[in-house]
Amino acid sequence: MNDPTAVPDAATRVLLLAIAARLAAERPTGRMTPSTREALAFAFATRRHGYGTALAEQVEQQLLAYAPVVARGATRARYAKALRRAAVGDP
Repeated sequence: MNDPTAVPDAATRVLLLAIAARLAAERPTGRMTPSTREALAFAFATRRHGYGTALAEQVEQQLLAYAPVVARGATRARYAKALRRAAVGDP
């Protein structure tokens, strides 16, 4: 998202926070990668809206629009914190 203070809609916010919770709970000291960011957006959108549906694809793109770029050397816990901030529009 170009505007880091933009607040996602409620459905996107719920999924961003769910992804953050998973990252914080599973291997929080592990390395976060851009491919993990993309895989989680796909997985959570698909789980919520079904595989191959137009809505799942739309939601995945929304998640990726609001999920910040993964900083080099970021841990999963640090990225979870960034996701929580993005969910409420706090840069």
